[in-house]
Amino acid sequence: MDKLVLFFGAFALIGCGEKKEEDRNAEADAGSGINDLAASSEGVTPTAGNVATPLQGDEGSDLPPLPETITKEFIMGLWAKAHDRSGIIKELANVGLREGVWRVMITMGPEKREMIDTSEASMVVKMVDRRFQVWQWSIGQSIEYSFVTYDYDAKKYRWWGLQPDGFITEWSGNRYLKNLVEWKSVQLAEENTSITIRNIYTSEDRKALKMTGEIKQNGEVLIHRNDKFLWLSELPDEHRLPEAE
Repeated sequence: MDKLVLFFGAFALIGCGEKKEEDRNAEADAGSGINDLAASSEGVTPTAGNVATPLQGDEGSDLPPLPETITKEFIMGLWAKAHDRSGIIKELANVGLREGVWRVMITMGPEKREMIDTSEASMVVKMVDRRFQVWQWSIGQSIEYSFVTYDYDAKKYRWWGLQPDGFITEWSGNRYLKNLVEWKSVQLAEENTSITIRNIYTSEDRKALKMTGEIKQNGEVLIHRNDKFLWLSELPDEHRLPEAE
């Protein structure tokens, strides 16, 4: 279960889109006090200062390929690249998380009204190769490296996470309402375990958001979880392309 606690909170990296009044059912599931945003048009990044230029032409035709088998070397290779938002695909321009340094407040419990366990994590988020959003998720001494992309062949979002012990988790995501994505686990280290999660923005400037979800074992809900994400700062220089002289 410690592994689930480590990587479960990293899911706000995608699916945190805008919503109108018809979103209230999703908001009720996530808890009260969520502020809605105006819906953005398809293919346009809604936040100033987080500007991206979506690709033109055939979808995915000129993108770096997604390997059939995701390896530790591939994930760490993405993380080693410098942040670059130029030419970002519209699927991530619409729903991807703001790049930078984040603090995460985690609450969990066996019931929605009994969220008694609390902890704190941090993460660093960046974009590379037009189609990958990658991040480092840290809680205590444990560190996970992950990436999210859109798979044009499968017509869905996909996510992989490299755990500290080398195990690679896999997830599948689909939009369930405008730019909101629901994620379901495909491969976890724990047997007979599954996770479902939905993400909701809480601020127009994309500097605060909320994530909710549940962990099941043998079909029964074992843990409910709510995470609050707070953007702290821009990316450190070490993650950026060098300035042109």
